[in-house]
This record gives sequence, structure tokens and C-alpha cells, in this order.
Amino acid sequence: MIRKTAIIIGASSEIGLETAKGFASAGYNLALTYNSHEIDTSEFAGDVEIKTYKMDLNNADVKDFFSKVQKDFKSVDCLIYCAGVAQKRAIIFDVTDEEIDKLFEVNIKSAIKCIREFTKLTINKNPANIVLVGSFVDKNGCSCESVYASTKSAMSGLCKSLSTELGNMDIRINLVCPGFINTKMNNNLDEEEKEEIASMTPLKRMGTTKDVSNAILFLSSAGASFITGQTLYVDGGLVLE
Repeated sequence: MIRKTAIIIGASSEIGLETAKGFASAGYNLALTYNSHEIDTSEFAGDVEIKTYKMDLNNADVKDFFSKVQKDFKSVDCLIYCAGVAQKRAIIFDVTDEEIDKLFEVNIKSAIKCIREFTKLTINKNPANIVLVGSFVDKNGCSCESVYASTKSAMSGLCKSLSTELGNMDIRINLVCPGFINTKMNNNLDEEEKEEIASMTPLKRMGTTKDVSNAILFLSSAGASFITGQTLYVDGGLVLE
């Protein structure tokens, strides 16, 4: 059996790591990127091939990374973009040029570069799949995190556009938008604030990294083979159409 290979950008994040474990359990070989925190793969299930690559998306040579992956694996099937940086809460006139550049570079520009290089490896070779990880703030924005929300909103337009652009090449792309997930990113909230957020959510709880990784894995599976260009909110019903 020829195993499928998934590339996970930002696999050292909490959502990225949980996603990587899910793909390993499903039998995928893995090409995983990290920046400052090396990835411990000792607890991954499955007899799969795993390679890790250090990559700082602020200064990344994306073409070089994909060349390495192409040499290390016979083929690639999935691209999961989990990388992202949050914005320090600030009113717009206090946001610096450096912060703006970093947010756009990591959250959207690098995603576009990775998709560009991934499609070069998969076009007309095999069915391929892309899943971007955005945020529920793309729906209604986020006060004092306007630049961050802008980068995540850009993912929606990218996803819709590429679904029509790449569909006839047998490449699917979808967007997963987590709501309030119980990760270190929300460590600035105390327990009372977390309980208040949970009470606003129809399911009355914060989400887990497993909730998000399950959605990513589904959209990458054969069970989602007729789904493309869609946004799936993993938010317990917090954002309702």
C-alpha cells in the first residue's frame, strides 16, 4: 500500500500537533514544520514516516522547503496550514508597521506561497487536498485585533477563489475556522472569563484541539471528496449563519 503524505505547516502549535497525531493515526506519512519548538513524535501512533523541518515563516525560503519535501517523499497529497500569529490587543493607531508586516507574512502571505509550491507538486498527478486554519473572527471581526482579523478574513477569499481555480485539476481546498479553543493562546483569560465564553456558546463549553483536528482530518478524507471552497466553523455554534 502506498501511504499518503500530509504536509503540516505549523505542526508545533497545539492545533497543529493534535492534527499531526490524527493524520499519523490515519496512516499518513508526515512532513512537519516548526519554528522555535521542536516536535516530539515519540507518542505518534502508526508505523508511518515522519520528517520535521525547522522553518521561520518570517524569513522562510518556501521553495527550498518544498524541494526538500519532494526529495524526502515520493509524492504529497495534503497541505494543512496551521501556522499563525496572534495580534497583541491594541487600537489601530497603536499598531506598528512591524506588527502589520509580521501578521500578514505569517498568516496569509506564507499560506499563499505554500499553496503555490504545493500545487506545483500535485497538479495532474493525483487528487490533492488543502485545508487552511483560520478563525471565527473572519465572520464578525474583532475589536482591537483588526489586523489579525483582516488576515483571517483574507483566507476566506483565498479559499473560495482557489476552489474554482484548482477544482478542474482535482485539488480541493477548504477552510476550518476554530472558535474559542482551550489552548495557550487563551491563557490570558481567567476561569471566570472562560466560563462566560462557554455560556455564550450553544454547546456550553470551549472547544478542544481534538475538535479542530477532527474537522481537518474529515475535510482531508475521501468522505469529503465533493466538498471544496467551504468554511467550516468549529465553534460550538457561536457563529450562526
